[in-house]
Amino acid sequence: MTPTDDAHAQALKLARTYLGQDDLNGGWFDLGGSSLDAARLISSLDCDHGWKVALRDLLTAPSVADLLTAPLAPVAADTPSPVAAPAAGGADVLWPALARLPADERLALAHRLLGYVLRESGGQP
Repeated sequence: MTPTDDAHAQALKLARTYLGQDDLNGGWFDLGGSSLDAARLISSLDCDHGWKVALRDLLTAPSVADLLTAPLAPVAADTPSPVAAPAAGGADVLWPALARLPADERLALAHRLLGYVLRESGGQP
């Protein structure tokens, strides 16, 4: 499957929704995006459209618009997850995207999210 202009338009629309703005000519964090919303966008692109965009690429791209209008690689439907889903607590919508990340990226994301939660709750990062 090769993404069409309409598919790219859908990806841009999703990004605008998660960022809460129309301008996508900047980096994800520069545009006010959070790592959690980035993971949600990646999960939506993967689960709903079968496109694989690396979280690292989204978080480090100089332009979200340029990244999402570049050719997006489809993910084969029979590609096994490198990490088994947890048996209890199950159906987390972020799991498909997070499971495809290398362990060091998952750990880095977990540390960033924990730091954010601690700062928001008044705890020490």
